[in-house]
Amino acid sequence: MLPFYLLALLTVILGHFIFAYLQWFKWPGVCKRLTDLANEEAIKTISLGRSFASYNGAIAIGLCLSFLLPEGSQRPSQAIVLALIVGTAAVGASGTKGNMIIKYRLMPAAAALVFWLLNI
Repeated sequence: MLPFYLLALLTVILGHFIFAYLQWFKWPGVCKRLTDLANEEAIKTISLGRSFASYNGAIAIGLCLSFLLPEGSQRPSQAIVLALIVGTAAVGASGTKGNMIIKYRLMPAAAALVFWLLNI
């Protein structure tokens, strides 16, 4: 695999693992950065944060497992997942405050996808 693409893909994987950890164990703080909910309200939504965490963890694990696919299937499968991440991150960013989702989910996935398209 090409170095820029691989580095960007590893950044996406690591970012999803980090988001999963934060959403599972540090949800009130993450919720405060993403919404206008007060701390007491954020605590009431911990199960929602854990749901998001399982989604992000599953994506990271799935991208890791994609390296076990046959050589010709790895990168196209990864590109599809990256495109889906860009789409879902755009939707998520449109409903949250700040630019955390854009910076840490959308941009790394978009960069990896661009590197894949440019074959670098």
